[in-house]
Formats: sequence, structure tokens, C-alpha cells
Amino acid sequence: MSLASFDRTQRYVLCFIASALCCASTVTADPLLSPFDSYPMESAIGESAIGRLVAEDKRATESSTTFAEPELGKALPEITDPVQRIMHSVVVVEAKARDGARTMSTFGADRKGTGVVIDSNGLIATAGYIVAEAETVKVTFANGIIDEAEIVAYDDSLGVGLLRTKNFRSTLALELGDSSEIEDQQKALILPGSGEKGALSVTIGKVKAFTGGWEYMLDDAIHTYPPSTDFSGAALLSENAKLLGIGALVSIDIDIDPKVRVPGNIFIPIDALKVVMGELLSQGRSQSSVKPWLGFETKDTKAGVKVGAVYEDAPAANSGIKAGDKIIAVDQMQVTSLKDMYAKIWTEHKPGDKVHLLILRDNQYANVPVDTVDRYEWLKLQDSAQSETKITELVE
Repeated sequence: MSLASFDRTQRYVLCFIASALCCASTVTADPLLSPFDSYPMESAIGESAIGRLVAEDKRATESSTTFAEPELGKALPEITDPVQRIMHSVVVVEAKARDGARTMSTFGADRKGTGVVIDSNGLIATAGYIVAEAETVKVTFANGIIDEAEIVAYDDSLGVGLLRTKNFRSTLALELGDSSEIEDQQKALILPGSGEKGALSVTIGKVKAFTGGWEYMLDDAIHTYPPSTDFSGAALLSENAKLLGIGALVSIDIDIDPKVRVPGNIFIPIDALKVVMGELLSQGRSQSSVKPWLGFETKDTKAGVKVGAVYEDAPAANSGIKAGDKIIAVDQMQVTSLKDMYAKIWTEHKPGDKVHLLILRDNQYANVPVDTVDRYEWLKLQDSAQSETKITELVE
């Protein structure tokens, strides 16, 4: 691999990764220097430096993380170059939704994003909406090999999907970091399946809860800026090349401080995935995803919680809830935010329960009973049971 084949920004990304791995390098460099600033790229990752990287990268011979022991496909060829190993730990995921998929109107029939190899048996994590209701899924590895993949788990509570390829597997897993130790204004790198072309150096603005209007709430969400357009399922890497999160969303409201907000991205913290990994592998979903679902999109406004849209043939629509309705109370308890509403419904009800919403429409109040469901029953997911797997170890 010649440095001459990369443009300035691409070489900067390689330098970021190489610097993260090269503890013994004699080159003094700032791996987070702006790609537009002057930087001696060739001296930082020349042949001698790469040689030291190979010698020091413990993952050159074995991965440190193993989640499961399923029936495995053929291992891909081993790679010793540490920079290339990291590049090969992210893949391109393409999914085609099944006919009549409920999520097709939002995400389309053909979906594409990134997958991240997270254990030495080739387990791949990605954004859940990429593979939700997918009929077929294929994975393209960095070496160009394309393989079919099966969905091991889909979890709409966390917003992740787990995949395993059928014929080949990558053993080049990223080392899992500790997202609980992230500090505000920490530097990081977004690495998508497109590789160095789509990689972006970012700053972590905040780690805090994110509340989405589609009945979604993510504790300890990682907020980064500037925004990446290649964020779906992408890896968020720390300065020492450890995985901190999985790309989920783009946001126009990343707060740097109380007075400054900028566009950016939101990542699912890797620690949250670790907590539910056993449930995902054994059940195909987490226990926290089993919750009452109403089937509408709402938003926080100065006047309170307002319905923005309702899903066809979902509980809210079947109960007569309409876009524009203002939700005043849930079960006679006033709610003034999405967080309040979700807490009331999720903590006091289970799927199938009747939830009473007090709404305001055209200056008139109405009490509307809604028969909730488990969203998985509404979605058109695969009927086949998840294959049985077991956790063997998790080494961080």
C-alpha cells in the first residue's frame, strides 16, 4: 500500500489509526491534528513504523473478544498490517426489506450502512433500522468478498442489529472500549464501511440521554460533531482505536455548551450493547425491548407533547389518535415531555395493556383508550427462530 495513492485527508485518517497503535514509535505527532494542517505523514507511517506496529499489535495473531461459539463459515485470509486490520474490521451492510415491510415508508426497501466486527467469530453489529424487516442481507468485506448474512438479533430498544455471515467470517474484531469513561470534548474517529474515504475526525460533545419521537430513548447516547453523512452503523473509535459506539442518527441539535448547538451524530454506546449481549444472542432481542407500543411519532414543543404522525394499522391510529393532537395526560397523570410520557407508559404497563390518553384537539378534550401491542408483533419480522448461541467470554 503506497501513501501516494491516498489524498491528504485519507492519509490523515491512516495516521490517526497508526498513531493510536504505535506506542513505541519515535515520531512525535498529534494524531488529531486537522487534516487541513501541515503534517509529516510519510515520516509517521513509513515502513519502519508499520514494522513496529505489526510487532506491537497483539491482535495480529488473535482477537481479544469472543462472544459466541456458533457454527462458523470459512475464515478470511489473515492480515498482519495493523492499519489494514482496522480497516477490515468494518464492512458494508446492504439489506432488502421484505414485501409489505412496515418500515419501508421510512427507510425504503433497499438499505445500506456499515457493520462492525465485534468478536473473533465474525459477529457484526450494525444499526437496527438497516436490517429491520429485512428479507435478505449481504455483507461486503474490505477485500471485496461479498457474503450473505443472517440476522442474529434485532433490538429496537437499543437500536442495534447483530449479523453473522454464512460462508465467510472476519476474525479482525475491533477491541471494545469503555464508553462510560468518555469525557466531554474528547476526540474520536468515525470509521464507516467505505473506509478511509468516509472516515471523519470528530469531537464528542456530550454523553447524555437521547429521546426520539418514535417511542425511543437511549441512555448515555454519545453526541459527536461535526456531522458525518456516512454514520449508519459506523464505528466510533477512541484515540487508541477502541470501539466506543455504533452509529445511529444524525442530529441538528448537538449541544457543545448551554449556549451553543451544532449539527452532528448520535452513537449507541458500546457499554449498552455489552449489557444486553447475552439476551440478544440467546433470544434475538433484549428484555427491555418488550414494552407497550402505541405506534405514533410525537415531539416536545413549548406547549407540551404533540403528535406528529401515526402509523397505519397501529394502536394509536386504530384508536382514533391523529396528527396534531396534543397529549395532556397518560392515565390521568399530566405529561409535559416525551421523557415523562415514556416513563409513565413503560414503567407501569406491559404490551397488551390499555393506556388512557387525555388529548386536546380543536380546543376540545377527549379521553382516548389505546390498546398497546409489542411492536415486534406489528413488524413483519422473520418467522424463523434465532439459532441458539452461548456466551463464552468477554475480554475488554
